[in-house]
Amino acid sequence: MQDIDLDLLEYLVYTDTDYIKAAVADTTYLPRTVLGVGTFLLDNEGQVDLLTAKQQVTFTKFLKPLLFDVACHGIAGPETCMGNGRIEGDGLLQCYKSNIFRCRACRNATKTQSSSPEEA
Repeated sequence: MQDIDLDLLEYLVYTDTDYIKAAVADTTYLPRTVLGVGTFLLDNEGQVDLLTAKQQVTFTKFLKPLLFDVACHGIAGPETCMGNGRIEGDGLLQCYKSNIFRCRACRNATKTQSSSPEEA
């Protein structure tokens, strides 16, 4: 498994918990349970192997998708993604902060579109 981006995890656990709350919505899990697993991981440098079996299930079900498997929303919807449909790990924190979920290809495409001169 890839290393956990601790800055991203810290953001999700301490700064903007809405993403975790949305992930557990309509389940029997409580947000505080997922936040507790996230806090444990932060306290232990992201060492997933230190989690108990129940904590591993919580991590796999809720935190792992937020950290490693986030869909690109494309330029005008998911079907317009110019990449592989997933956001690269190094761009995720900025996506969460801006609430604009685009992969590198889509971000570059929107920069190109916004910097090109308008046609008369």
